[in-house]
Amino acid sequence: MKVTDELNKPWCLSVFEDNAGVIDFDGRWALCFKVETHNHPSAVEPYGGAATGIGGVVRDPLGTGLGAKPILNTDVFCFAPPDFPYQKLPRGVLHPRRIFKGVRAGVADYANRLGIPTLNGAILFDERYIANPLVFCGTLGLLPKNMAQQGQQQAGDLVVLLGGKTGRDGIHGVTFASEQLTEESSTVSYSSVQIGNPIVEKKVIDVLLQARDRRLYRRITDCGGGGLSSAVGEMAAETGVRVYLDKVSLKYAGLSYSEIWVSESQERMVLAVPPDCIDELLGLFASEDVEAAVIGEFTNDRRLQLFESRATR
Repeated sequence: MKVTDELNKPWCLSVFEDNAGVIDFDGRWALCFKVETHNHPSAVEPYGGAATGIGGVVRDPLGTGLGAKPILNTDVFCFAPPDFPYQKLPRGVLHPRRIFKGVRAGVADYANRLGIPTLNGAILFDERYIANPLVFCGTLGLLPKNMAQQGQQQAGDLVVLLGGKTGRDGIHGVTFASEQLTEESSTVSYSSVQIGNPIVEKKVIDVLLQARDRRLYRRITDCGGGGLSSAVGEMAAETGVRVYLDKVSLKYAGLSYSEIWVSESQERMVLAVPPDCIDELLGLFASEDVEAAVIGEFTNDRRLQLFESRATR
């Protein structure tokens, strides 16, 4: 950040303050780019871990500024050699050939269903990746230059959660991604790998770009690591918010309030919507079969308040 501040380039429109970095393209359009890793999830569940890796990074440009259209993907994979001897394989570690095939298929299948091409990539092989493959996924987004800056909600704006339903999948996913892998990781941490649904994400992308162009919301972010706790918490850090967790649409009954709050279920975005735009916004989402619900409102007291009508439901 110090180097970026010292450079102070006018073409750097948004750096280290949003879900992705944004640079000027041609004076009218801006480009935003984000790369993330999904290493540990891909090590224990190669297909699902890599699929949700690309799905998650696609939502970062979508949640940057007032929303960028994802236009291409890139990736870099680092695996142990595919001919690694089975007898030397550490206990609890998947063979690199299985990881290789699963990761490649996961990224390809998810991105293809979104209609976003993977323009380039690389694969590196080295025995030192045997217990911890590296899976880098990146997305480039395009948005109008005048929408490149992060929006700001106002007191009274509504908190809208849209996209996928909320479940237990992915709970503590960020914690798992930072832990050391052990021979028990493939069984103990399996539930920390999120479950992806690219068809839902494709609909979310398309309808959000329509809502953006109609100026139906003031601010947007994606629901990633930490789920609602980080998405809503970060948005409301300078204002305050009341969240009604019983308004969150669930995949199934029985989730506690804490599970709803930290779930990292995929394909979810959070918006700050002016009250006079909410009917048009919800109507637009319904017309495209995208689930959306008002789950709270922003305040001006700088307090985070959570409400739940029952302990579990």
